[in-house]
Amino acid sequence: MTTNNAILKAEGIKKYFPVRRGFFQNVIGWIKAVDGVDLYIKKQKTLGLVGESGCGKSTIGRLILKLLEPDEGKIIYQDKDISSLSPDEMKPLRKEMQIIFQDPFGSLNPRMTAGQSIEEGLRTLPIKGHHERKRRIIELLNMVGIASSGADRYPHEFSGGQRQRIGIARALSVNPSLIICDEPVSALDVSIQSQIIN
Repeated sequence: MTTNNAILKAEGIKKYFPVRRGFFQNVIGWIKAVDGVDLYIKKQKTLGLVGESGCGKSTIGRLILKLLEPDEGKIIYQDKDISSLSPDEMKPLRKEMQIIFQDPFGSLNPRMTAGQSIEEGLRTLPIKGHHERKRRIIELLNMVGIASSGADRYPHEFSGGQRQRIGIARALSVNPSLIICDEPVSALDVSIQSQIIN
């Protein structure tokens, strides 16, 4: 396998979760959520993971982004081993690596409007001024099929599909090199699933 065109490589990543029981929560076993997975993703390509519910697909996505720490293995992003980076060392990479979560309601802050959620990422970019950020927010909302008036609404005011589209707009806002999608269109109507994927 050649690596000169890889944006991401995962080599032998493992993540085990303890099974605890009793008053003292003693470990009585382990759930092998991810057990020795290797991945290779080329730049500007898509890789799809298919599997049954509970097989570890979401865990792999979180491990790649270091939202969970792997127990073993290497994660190499653009020829840099990020496996042992601390949360502070990962901060500069966060705008390059984004995730669209499966649960749109849980991933959006209920106290922030859709516009504020999207703007949060835009503040990390060299976009000067509130008006320029507002213009980009409207552009992103329109890109995912939400009217500009949606920028001032809160998550509970949207349908599940609309919330998912806000999550997609938020992920796209920082122009990432890598997007991990955890069933990004499962909450959307069939009529707009292909539009959002495109």
